Order: sequence, then structure tokens, then C-alpha cells
Amino acid sequence: RLLNDIESILPGSTRNFNPSQRIDFGRFKRDFHNHSSFNEKVSALISWTVIRTFLKGSIQAFQNPDGILPIDDFLEVEKLGKNRCRVPAELREHVYDEFLQYQKFLQDQQLWDDC
Repeated sequence: RLLNDIESILPGSTRNFNPSQRIDFGRFKRDFHNHSSFNEKVSALISWTVIRTFLKGSIQAFQNPDGILPIDDFLEVEKLGKNRCRVPAELREHVYDEFLQYQKFLQDQQLWDDC
């Protein structure tokens, strides 16, 4: 209740973060990844980790106006470093495509995640 009260008085705050609309790993796997065309190429855990760690949760993503790491930065292995992001280069485009579908899923279903 307190959180809702605070959000309601913040300027420009029109988004409602209803806890029942939150996506955690279990829900991501069950409601999205298992129905994704990418689920045979990359595990749900890898996709979830990459989304939270690099695509939405990295400083590079934060520095972009839309808060998302651009695809070129993700595909270029040297941008994130070979030891920092260990997703093989040949799978990165698949992971990014799944991420884009996930973002659309969030928007279409009016869901949210922690990033």
C-alpha cells in the first residue's frame, strides 16, 4: 500500500507495478520461454541471465536512452569482453531475438520485470 501511495504522487508516474504482473524466472520460463521458438537453441536460464545482466541490466544498457543494450554492442564480442559474457558469438543473435520477443510479450501482457 505504501509503495502504491508513493508511486501515485510521483510526477510522471503512470505505470502500475502490480505484484501479480511481475515476471520472475519461473514465470519467464513457464509463460514465455517454453512457448518460444528459441527454447531449443538456448536454455531459459541463459536467456534470463543475459537479459538481466547485459541486455537490460548492464551499465551499457543503462547509458542508452531506451535502457536497452543495442544489438550491435551485444553481437560484438569485444564490446562486453569474452570473459564477461560467455554466450558464444553464434548464439548471441538468437538470444537477442528472443529478448525482443520477450519485451513485446511484456508490453502486450502488461507485465513487468525487475530490470
